[in-house]
Amino acid sequence: MKEENIRIAIVSPHYLQLCGLKAVLSDFFSIGRPDFFDDFRSFTESPVVYHRIFMDAMMYIANSEFFKDKKKIVLLSEKCVLPGSHPELSFLDVLSERRELTEALNDIIKRIPEHQTEENSKELSDREREVLELVTKGYTSKDIASELNISLYTVQAHRKNISGKLGIKSVSALTVYAMMNGIVSY
Repeated sequence: MKEENIRIAIVSPHYLQLCGLKAVLSDFFSIGRPDFFDDFRSFTESPVVYHRIFMDAMMYIANSEFFKDKKKIVLLSEKCVLPGSHPELSFLDVLSERRELTEALNDIIKRIPEHQTEENSKELSDREREVLELVTKGYTSKDIASELNISLYTVQAHRKNISGKLGIKSVSALTVYAMMNGIVSY
């Protein structure tokens, strides 16, 4: 997906946050013009399907039920910590230094899949869960293939699908995800 085709919404009651994020996104990424909403109601009335939604953390908390099962939210916060597991969220610390902020934004933009739809963000299959469990236990792809009696290429395909569905690439982050979602326990 070309960056200029990425649809982004910024939802925040804080004018400075809206303007600042718009300036940063415009300076560093050719993503077109983001849509701005200063209240939640006007955002929900928009017919546009967004690839990423940058939202004030407190506004998200107040309306979290609306976002159930959506995996494209980026919370704008100051080191916000939410109780429970929230694999659908990314966090953007609005008090970060410029370099950290642009690195975080770059990572968020890069994680937008080529053809993102709600159907593409399905849950893991049983086999993918098995592979993920073995990955978190430190098994190599070759070890997983031997353990599950499947080919190395099949294991690599499962690992790619897992990373694509979850938007997580590192083994440590996959381990945290698996623990928080009851796939493994230590």
